[in-house]
Amino acid sequence: MTITKLDLLTRIAARAREYSPDAVDSVNRNAHMNETKAECTTPQADVDAILVGFVNYCGQAEGVDYAMYTKDLRDEFDQAMLIERSQTSSPE
Repeated sequence: MTITKLDLLTRIAARAREYSPDAVDSVNRNAHMNETKAECTTPQADVDAILVGFVNYCGQAEGVDYAMYTKDLRDEFDQAMLIERSQTSSPE
């Protein structure tokens, strides 16, 4: 089975959506794996911005304008909407 770039991005976006609510706790649980000096207390809005930035960065690196927004982490995940948005916002 071959996976397309868009399929991979959609999977990454879905994982980001799942991970978002637990991200700060995960950083704190895994403090031995990162270079934080104190307990992470990053606001959820900042966590979401970083996750979405990373997903869009991955898309850009593969030539896909994925156009994910932070609201996509909170809203009912609509894969078809994200795919349509990425196809209509791709540069020619």
